[in-house]
Amino acid sequence: MGAEVLLYGYGLVCASMLVFNLLYGLHLRSDDRRMERRTGRLRRQVEKQLAEIREASDGISHPIQVSHLTWMRRRLSRINELLAFDQLMEELDQESAVYEAYIHQLQPVFLQLATVYWKRESTQAAYYCYFLAKHKFRRHMEMDQFQQIVLSYLKKDSLYCKINALKALCSFGSPSILMDALVELGNGQESQLHGKVVTEALLSYTGDADALIGLLWARLDRFALPIQRSVLDYIRFQSGGYCGRMLEILKDLRRDKELRLAAIRYFGKYHYAPARPVLLDFLNDSDSTRWEYAAISATALARYDGQDVVSALLRAMNSSNWYIRSNAASSLEAHGLTYEEMLKVLGGDDRYAREMLTYRLKAKRLEQEAAEQAASAVEEQHREEELAGV
Repeated sequence: MGAEVLLYGYGLVCASMLVFNLLYGLHLRSDDRRMERRTGRLRRQVEKQLAEIREASDGISHPIQVSHLTWMRRRLSRINELLAFDQLMEELDQESAVYEAYIHQLQPVFLQLATVYWKRESTQAAYYCYFLAKHKFRRHMEMDQFQQIVLSYLKKDSLYCKINALKALCSFGSPSILMDALVELGNGQESQLHGKVVTEALLSYTGDADALIGLLWARLDRFALPIQRSVLDYIRFQSGGYCGRMLEILKDLRRDKELRLAAIRYFGKYHYAPARPVLLDFLNDSDSTRWEYAAISATALARYDGQDVVSALLRAMNSSNWYIRSNAASSLEAHGLTYEEMLKVLGGDDRYAREMLTYRLKAKRLEQEAAEQAASAVEEQHREEELAGV
């Protein structure tokens, strides 16, 4: 009797899962149809306005109808309609002058929507900022009310809202509004984004990068330390014109360790002769508590020639720290030394150096084998395609 109950119960569970999957599939199909209807309704309205702009005498300055602006504001204040408009915009030719003229005249609608979605729950507010960042409404104007409203989205508790608001401001914000945004992000440890997220957002900035970097550097000390680190990383990716000022940070013992490490990475990307002795001093430092300086300097010195650099890197191969040895081995390879030559110079008596070179040799062999297998697979595929063609 007990076995029969278990069997019937198992059958009931399976039947329930089938019914759930069936109903969920029908629900998804219904959602897709509703989205198609919304997109089609918006498409008819938008294409009508695009056609009128296209047929205008100058093709650009023809104003769209006020009734259309009112209709769009009312429609797009619903999140499902905004999703449909997002999908429609992907289908349009965003490089055309007609499209640019249409979007420019929709700016009052986006301004009104910014106030509407600011009052909504965090998910909808985050999506609105994502929508703005995705379509890159380039403005970069000072004293712009729209930017001020989007800036206020950074005060929300949602992490996604903060990220998307920052990306939106990077797509159309002025340098000064971005300064305010970075200060806001640094207010309170719990509100700070990961440094890589901030750097990635800054890299999407569509305005004058040189003007932005100049302002960032001038106001660097106003930001919280994690934001300062992100700013230095952004400068490293964007400009090699700050070597002198980066060297000042590197030499300043009062600076936070992460900022000095960021400066070392900067000199690993941009060769700067005055930084060379400082990097060597870090690499030759035997203090185990300062291993990060040595490890990152070992990587940076790949760009600096000289027998003293090679000798320092060879000595670093005897370090007990794995990261220092690994980075030194990579830099020595960049200087033209093979792992066999390194092993001959080091003699093989040091266990740390021997283990690292053995590890690098095995890793290199595995990489070569993987590359050979990939090449063989490509050749085999081409051969099969040729045979199929015959």
